[in-house]
Amino acid sequence: MGKCKNITRLLSDALDRSLTTGEWVAIRLHLPTCSGCRNYRKQIRLLREAAHTISGISTSGGASGDD
Repeated sequence: MGKCKNITRLLSDALDRSLTTGEWVAIRLHLPTCSGCRNYRKQIRLLREAAHTISGISTSGGASGDD
């Protein structure tokens, strides 16, 4: 579970800052094997898009790391 905690923190951090190549590699290696972290990524994307829609901010260009 420690690995998942690290990955979800990185996914959240990616919304606020640019991740290093090593951090993206860790995410990309972990996500194919972990449905919980994939679901978390989908949920934070949905929340971010909803917040932008409500505030009128365009989401074109979005966060880094899109599939």
